[in-house]
Amino acid sequence: MKKHVVQTEALEIVDEEGHVRLRLGISNDQQPYLSMLDLSGVVRARFGVQGDGSAGIAIGDENGKIRATMGLASDGSASLAFGDKNGRMRAKFGLSQDASPTMEIEVEDGELHHRNRLAEQGSPTMGLYDQRGKARIRFGLTADGAPVLRLLDQDGTVRALIGLANDESPFVQFMDDDGKKPTWTQR
Repeated sequence: MKKHVVQTEALEIVDEEGHVRLRLGISNDQQPYLSMLDLSGVVRARFGVQGDGSAGIAIGDENGKIRATMGLASDGSASLAFGDKNGRMRAKFGLSQDASPTMEIEVEDGELHHRNRLAEQGSPTMGLYDQRGKARIRFGLTADGAPVLRLLDQDGTVRALIGLANDESPFVQFMDDDGKKPTWTQR
């Protein structure tokens, strides 16, 4: 059986009154998309694929503000995010590049970031992030289940640790500039 192919740069589906309700096309940056519009012509849902291989769905409100997204990035991370009435993403759930589950919550207009994450070995950790998105404090459990608090510099390097060792004794440890070797330990 011979296949019939229709080629066009865009396709619009209209309702009985001529309102565009569905648009299938190629964006200005040559990426494919599918948009669903309400009666007012506002895009309420859009599915697209980017040049780097990432794909996502965005859902907007009646004012055109994106309120929810679901995506798969080219690095393998996946996310589900929710935005406020201004379109600012305030909560995000997903899997990081290493497949660790994550949860992020933005509080007080971007002044404080809170992220929960299961580390690669499966232990839960939580973090406080600065305005640049860099972790400054991480606390949680080690792979063996011992509690630990990590203090990080502005580059994200661990500079100090406070916690319980495997024998349940408390410790405080300061790290070198690279965060790899202890320079001082108190047990």
